[in-house]
Amino acid sequence: MAPKPKFKVTNPAYDVNDSVLVHQCGAMLEIDDPDRTVRGLIALLDGSRTVEEIEQAFRERHPGSDFDVRAAVTQFDEAGVIEDADAPTTLTPYELERFKRNLGFFETYASLTANKYAMQERIKDCKVTLLGVGGVGSYVSLSLLGAGVRDLKVVDFDKVELSNLNRQILYSEADIGQPKIEAAVNRLQGYYADAKITGVEQRLTSVADIENVITGRDFVFCAVDRPKMHVIQWVNEACVRAGVPFIGGGVELQRSVIYLVIPGVTGCTQCWRLARADDEDTHILREQMEARHLENTGIGPDMAAFGPLVSVLNSLMVTDFVRFMTNIAPPIAAGRLIETRFDDMSTRQAEQWDRLPGCSVCGDIPPPSLAS
Repeated sequence: MAPKPKFKVTNPAYDVNDSVLVHQCGAMLEIDDPDRTVRGLIALLDGSRTVEEIEQAFRERHPGSDFDVRAAVTQFDEAGVIEDADAPTTLTPYELERFKRNLGFFETYASLTANKYAMQERIKDCKVTLLGVGGVGSYVSLSLLGAGVRDLKVVDFDKVELSNLNRQILYSEADIGQPKIEAAVNRLQGYYADAKITGVEQRLTSVADIENVITGRDFVFCAVDRPKMHVIQWVNEACVRAGVPFIGGGVELQRSVIYLVIPGVTGCTQCWRLARADDEDTHILREQMEARHLENTGIGPDMAAFGPLVSVLNSLMVTDFVRFMTNIAPPIAAGRLIETRFDDMSTRQAEQWDRLPGCSVCGDIPPPSLAS
């Protein structure tokens, strides 16, 4: 079907003297239009005509004009201010209304060939596992449902404590002492009744445990931190074996950090470890850090978890997930550690690593097929 160009609602056009000004996300696209031909074309870009029909209608209204309608439509498309009014969708009327504002956002990335509905559908169809519904997981779970994820599996084993409530927004004081997974599932199901919310109450202690909860999933969020030095490696190995991308991160004192591993594309966390200086001092430091975490001595970075920084971390994690799933932009954390520091609130790359051919975890993993 031939597209029917429509000027985007998100890019209103204004008549200013001999020019047309088109709003573009904080900037204005200025087009000289002394003879008002551009205004005439914009009036025809209402989504009811194909390009051929637009050209015919323009010639009828502007006989003798040598204005190149097709070239102008192409330029509007390249500028990102028109979309196909006939873009197909499988979204239900309920979903179109529930995610109306998401679609308004995706519209800004749409074109005559890029379908905003398809972007929302990719998120809807993604089966996500979220490991941990504590501070980070609380925010992430709600944000994922708000973004449109319809199949969410959440995994946790802990109980709600009073000290959780400065940042774990899924819970209330009435939940103190109750299993987090039970309270989380109830809260999430109430937030999005049509979603499939699966709760798994389990302590993750091995690669096999991770594999059991990510089988058949499309994306994994790692928001667990016990035992800190081991769990990331378990998640990494399980996800790389299964070919499932995962994003992880956490809050460390005055900064939040995220990273994204795409099996077969980026280096994994084992590549990351190998890329860092791994001398004897580093081994000793890691052993002492892990011992303290296992002993739960109540000291160290994990004793500081400021809610606003957790919220920032959630925003970056879910934003990168959306960038990856919709392909509207490259994910920023792929093979990189991205940090946001409280002191200046700037987001920057803290570390970067490449995929190592000899990596024992991901070295022989093929890149994903084009179909995936």
